[in-house]
Amino acid sequence: MTRAWPFEKTPEAGKLPGRFKSPQDFVAANREGTDAVVVRIGANDTMVVLVDSEGAWDHWVFHSKDEALAVANSLGVEVHEDEYPEALRVRMNARQRPASEFERGAYPEQGAVGPVIPYPENRPRSDEVPTAAEASPEEPPEAQ
Repeated sequence: MTRAWPFEKTPEAGKLPGRFKSPQDFVAANREGTDAVVVRIGANDTMVVLVDSEGAWDHWVFHSKDEALAVANSLGVEVHEDEYPEALRVRMNARQRPASEFERGAYPEQGAVGPVIPYPENRPRSDEVPTAAEASPEEPPEAQ
């Protein structure tokens, strides 16, 4: 299954630019220790999640469970159906992400977020503007 859409060369939100285009590409790059998990999502779709030996993972969605199982079985890796085994969950959660993954923005499609414009009360005051103590109103005449 290949991805065909107008922004093929643009990374998706939250995805690394080097995302694999197919499950076969993922297995070719991470052959040793790769596991596949086939789980249903939604009413009709099924997801194939591939997890490498370090716990990094990627997923692909298929329109039927039979299609997803056929793809997972054709990869030549261990296939788990309907649930993540405990050892696999631990491996995924124990993965230490490299610093390079934190250098990019959280929403890369929006571009870099610049500095926040300071609120007026946090801006430096000029000499012409009275401070809060100087600007306090005088006591009303009945208080005297």
